Amino acid sequence: MTVVRDGRMVLNRASGTTIDGAPASSDSPMVVASVSKLLTALMIARLDGAGSIDVEAPMPWFDIGVPTHPGWADVTLRELLAHTSGMPVVRQAWFDGGIDCAAFLPTLLDRPPASTRGRWTYSNGNYCALGLLVEQVTGLPLDAAAQALLFDPIGSTGVHLTTDGQLPTGIAYGLGVERLSRLGGAGTFIVSTDDVALALANATPAELAVLTWPGVMIDQYGWGHTGTVDGALACAWVLEGGRTVIAATVSGRTPSTGGALCDRIVPAIADDLGVGQGKPDRSPP
Repeated sequence: MTVVRDGRMVLNRASGTTIDGAPASSDSPMVVASVSKLLTALMIARLDGAGSIDVEAPMPWFDIGVPTHPGWADVTLRELLAHTSGMPVVRQAWFDGGIDCAAFLPTLLDRPPASTRGRWTYSNGNYCALGLLVEQVTGLPLDAAAQALLFDPIGSTGVHLTTDGQLPTGIAYGLGVERLSRLGGAGTFIVSTDDVALALANATPAELAVLTWPGVMIDQYGWGHTGTVDGALACAWVLEGGRTVIAATVSGRTPSTGGALCDRIVPAIADDLGVGQGKPDRSPP
């Protein structure tokens, strides 16, 4: 777990060991599950701010090499960010491994957007697509793009993807990272809590205007994202209008979800800061 306040790391804790047997630290890379979406969204916001993309424009499916049904032609980046695009859900199929995001995504887009378009319907496909857009616009693999856009500015290194396996200095994911290969920008990042917290703390007000509900989750404390896959849990939350950022990860199954991890960590830190408001009331769940 890492807490950054006023741009400075004020708390970092870790337990366990790395793959190579060294003591774990808050700078040890771990599977962060759907907290990956927060990193992908921040890259989209940064590219939008630089004028490289327009989040209100239609997704350039042809440019990213993904064939689609004509019904997807006017789906915007904003709809993908907000999970309102009508993207199919297919929850379990994301964890079958074998292929990557670019190969799997076309199987979801060969028919028109679902009738849920316009309503928040959480789907990994939205952020798989956004990750491919980041790669196309930057000309870099997703992890290299994240390094350039998010982590070089804060002097951090070590971010990589589940599709590249795990590093000896990381925390083991017991079920094998190969099963996460299809997720792309929706869930393949392996990164430390130090790096997640510092990257979020470095976000500008203009970028935060892009990272809005329901693409990011909100509660009475602020905003962020949770992450849950079998065997890995994560929480990243921004409090006090950006003054405080919390990132926490667990390699294991306790508590039961990333949301439950946030439920423990966020109010505890908030109480320490004198801004406690009880158990988080999070939306979307």
